[in-house]
Amino acid sequence: MKIKRAGKNKAVSFILLVMLAVSISACGSSESDLPDLSAFGTITAVSREEGSGTRSEFENLTGTDETGSSAVALSTGDMLKIVSSDRNAIGYLAFSSLSDLSADGYKILTVNQVECSAETISDGKYPLTRDYILAWSGSLSDLEEDFIRYIRSAGQDIVDGICTPVRESAVFLSGGYSGEITICGSSSMETLMAALIEDYCSYNPNAKINLEISDSTEGLNKAMRGECDLAMSSRSLASYEEELLEYYVIAADGIAVIVNSDNPLTDISINRLKNIYDGSVSVWSDLK
Repeated sequence: MKIKRAGKNKAVSFILLVMLAVSISACGSSESDLPDLSAFGTITAVSREEGSGTRSEFENLTGTDETGSSAVALSTGDMLKIVSSDRNAIGYLAFSSLSDLSADGYKILTVNQVECSAETISDGKYPLTRDYILAWSGSLSDLEEDFIRYIRSAGQDIVDGICTPVRESAVFLSGGYSGEITICGSSSMETLMAALIEDYCSYNPNAKINLEISDSTEGLNKAMRGECDLAMSSRSLASYEEELLEYYVIAADGIAVIVNSDNPLTDISINRLKNIYDGSVSVWSDLK
């Protein structure tokens, strides 16, 4: 390919070189220099249990199958306990859950040098951001429709205090319907949903709303079987679930990556996360 033609082409070539240098620098920003990890041993890569929406979205967003995980946490509290007690551990959990759980011995990493915060989740800059979904099968009762209208209006103020809202808050007037609703599913959404239920019942004291916590997949399966009225999912719905269920996105949240507080690591890239959870890297000092 001929490059030399005239002075104009030299200028273009110089601009391209500058752009290439900036591009290389930008690519390198997500693979920052690592601290000395030689004092640490085999990585304890902690996953969530099968069916967990947090696990499913973590796999989707990082491109891992988690075959390299060496421990399983059955809840967000369990995840904090494992990572806080094992200096070689790394794990992940719902960012919103950290405001409701207390534990020492862990710290949150930036991902691709982006802090996990309400601001970075809201503007889409944080790379491990996912939606919180409320799903149901068939037609809604008057009470269920009233509750969902509340979540999508005044309830967004409650969302804003726990997660990241997806709509502007608006005035809500309840129809005052009597009845009972059973909501089941994602443990990551427990704190948020409990707060929404409590606030809604201040608008409509005639309602009784039961909350059953399991995981996203179990909640969605129960909704499809008609065993609960509304399902909480902290992962995207599969294509067959979208065909069988109606749903709304009610909030957004981040998946925070945590390590033991003894670990000098402060940032991790998506690629390094994938390598750890795929098992390509099993010792901290081998992390490149």
